[in-house]
Amino acid sequence: MNRETILEWLLYRGAAVVMIAIMSAILYFIFFSVPMYDLHSLYMHDEIIVYHTKAVAGAAGTPIYIYFILISLRVLFMRGITPPTTQTFIGRIYGAFSLIVSIVCLIIAFLIPIGLAFSPYSNCPQEKLGNYYVTDLELCKTIEPRNWKIEKKQQCRMRLCLSGIHV
Repeated sequence: MNRETILEWLLYRGAAVVMIAIMSAILYFIFFSVPMYDLHSLYMHDEIIVYHTKAVAGAAGTPIYIYFILISLRVLFMRGITPPTTQTFIGRIYGAFSLIVSIVCLIIAFLIPIGLAFSPYSNCPQEKLGNYYVTDLELCKTIEPRNWKIEKKQQCRMRLCLSGIHV
């Protein structure tokens, strides 16, 4: 193998590794940071909801990030030097599926505030609390944006709940 061939091989493999690292970092951020925090808030709290459209829209891109990881893995473990030029049948199906799911989720992300407007929730009038929706405006006075955390509600299994034991 000559030097140009080796450099081309390293370029494609290096780009695949960098793409996997970037997409994995984005997925880690989505699953363990603000976007999931907001989504948890939508269904965990009865009185206070935190909602950022951008965070939910970012979470909507999850199927596309996974698709890029799969493409990068294919390039990383391919035979030969040049990357594959044709898609597999499964790749085409998953690519279309991830695109449709992401578009639908992006639309839903922008429709949720409309749904909150017609619900019993009110937007906090304070400037720093614009992303908080509450059932009673008096609750806005108790919110400290930097310290507010979601408390998980206790869930229990059917048998144990009936006996009064919560797990």
